[in-house]
Amino acid sequence: MKVFKKTIALCLVLTVMMSFFGISANAAGNITDRPINIDANNNDGGVPYRSTWERKTDATSVWCENKSTSGGSLSAWVHRTNNTSVSSVYTVDRYYGSWSYNGATKNMKTLPKGTYYYLPNYVYEDGYSYAALGYIMNKEHIAYHIVWSPDSI
Repeated sequence: MKVFKKTIALCLVLTVMMSFFGISANAAGNITDRPINIDANNNDGGVPYRSTWERKTDATSVWCENKSTSGGSLSAWVHRTNNTSVSSVYTVDRYYGSWSYNGATKNMKTLPKGTYYYLPNYVYEDGYSYAALGYIMNKEHIAYHIVWSPDSI
């Protein structure tokens, strides 16, 4: 009977330990901040841009922060692909509709200076491996400092 109780106790301890390590490993996505520093010259404000492609490792939102201090707001959305050499504008995540000359056709988020936002997306759920930040600088003649990550905590 003592051996049986010790075996059960050991199994419980091992199960708890395996659960703990399993959760820790799954919680660590691609959360390193990627900086985007750009000066909005005469023609840059109002033009849609896309960041570099970064690996999307989980189903969390994309995180974006407008760290600009000079006053410009930012409109942001998410792109997706499995081919990082693609330059097509038809990579907008389905949550944001489709691409247009004004950015995405729906659900774009406006980030005033000094704010952050979690951008919902279906990149991972729809089987895509890479995400990029789509953005428009809404004011000219100022410097923008943006940070983003494909996965959030």
